[in-house]
Amino acid sequence: MIVTGQFTYIHLHKSAGTFVNNFIQQYFPTGKVIGYHLPARYIPETHRHLPIVGCVRNPWDFYISWYFFQYQKKQSNALFMAVSEGKTLDFNRTMERLFSLTDNKPLLNQILEKLPDHFVASGMNIPRSAMANLYGSNLGLYSFLYQWMYRDAPSTPYLVKTEELELGIKQALSNMGVSLSDDMLQYLKGKGNANTSEHSHYADYYSQEIRDRVSHLDRELIAQHGYQFSSAR
Repeated sequence: MIVTGQFTYIHLHKSAGTFVNNFIQQYFPTGKVIGYHLPARYIPETHRHLPIVGCVRNPWDFYISWYFFQYQKKQSNALFMAVSEGKTLDFNRTMERLFSLTDNKPLLNQILEKLPDHFVASGMNIPRSAMANLYGSNLGLYSFLYQWMYRDAPSTPYLVKTEELELGIKQALSNMGVSLSDDMLQYLKGKGNANTSEHSHYADYYSQEIRDRVSHLDRELIAQHGYQFSSAR
């Protein structure tokens, strides 16, 4: 989370956050980082009256990005190591186990034992007690994170699609009365290419079964933001 004198930015995991964080810290001198992946409910009282900006991503794209980002790390997080069985499973088998956490309590408990019981300064930064709510939620991981970050916000967040990042940020800031300099506009042309992992288009990886699981578990987010599975290269 970054608070500024004009708005607050909420950083949803694997949703152009590194790019937007860098943009805000470079061009908004009043910006102050007050927590890593901190949910909107923790916006300080001094800033709760200000607009909230965040980003959202196509869930099918998120899961591919999350899988390869974790797989390519030297030290993957506890969640990924558990559902991928120590990086031995391919994408679809890993997703099967990830999506099973809504009703697989033994596997979820195995993960919870390795999570901190407080906020930290790295990773998804979800305390054990919050992650436990994934059980019985009937939500995909991305929808779970989305609700965790944006639910209970003091006002409705202005959510920018990562697929339309340049235009979305311009519109969000314009609606807040913020003028964009030439340098800021040039920065935005980078369109979020930061902290990325190496992989091809997400459609290359999905089995029909896992594709349909995302359709079901992330259905509310998909409908709200008009996402669909695309095979476009």
